[in-house]
Amino acid sequence: MKRDCYHPPPPSSARRGSEYHTTHPLAYGPPPGSGGDRGGQIANSIILLICAITLFLATTASAAPGFTTPEQQALVAYARDCLTARLANSPAPTPPPCATTQQRACFVTFFSGKRVFACFGGFSPRRATLAEEIAENIRLALKNDGRARTATRETALRAGVQITFPLGQPERVADYRDIDPAREGMFVEGANGGVAFVPGEARTANWAFREALRRLGERDPAAVAVYRFRAEAISTRGLIGNR
Repeated sequence: MKRDCYHPPPPSSARRGSEYHTTHPLAYGPPPGSGGDRGGQIANSIILLICAITLFLATTASAAPGFTTPEQQALVAYARDCLTARLANSPAPTPPPCATTQQRACFVTFFSGKRVFACFGGFSPRRATLAEEIAENIRLALKNDGRARTATRETALRAGVQITFPLGQPERVADYRDIDPAREGMFVEGANGGVAFVPGEARTANWAFREALRRLGERDPAAVAVYRFRAEAISTRGLIGNR
């Protein structure tokens, strides 16, 4: 799966970092090797997935992240129902019980065939429950992802869904070539935002890094910081073999 993720820079990285540590239980400090305060900035990142052209669903990103098969089916169905409800201006769907009893960060992706048309997510939760996190990511995807402007209720009903769960916070690396894109995610942060690829999204680390620079509008590779992260995902492709 190819897609990239953009997040705007914080208005005040120092204040933002302290707020994050007091608000979100997954971020008690900078991740190991993250280079001090930059870890706090990454921990509080809100990631807009502005998706690239094609989607490759890698088996390394399709592990079941602590949910039974029925729960996975309920979660992807809930995500699709949230999208459909927003596009139809109808009431929000009732979330499955497994999404109301935990707080968890995630990325939510919708795709048609091999093309992604709406994505949003983050490395740490911004809402009290997973259900609220999923719903908020979908709201922000429709608001911020330009590809979602052509989405319709009919598109949503036919869409494939993937929910990706980052495992902890990104860890800074000295060289992007140290990242195995089949098993690890890559996050590239510049002065004006960041671009991320979840595990299995990029065929090579070199392609991901160059694409991130292009998306960031950054010509100097030395001007960005690179991080690796781990993630698990559930998807309609892995569950029911369609789309």
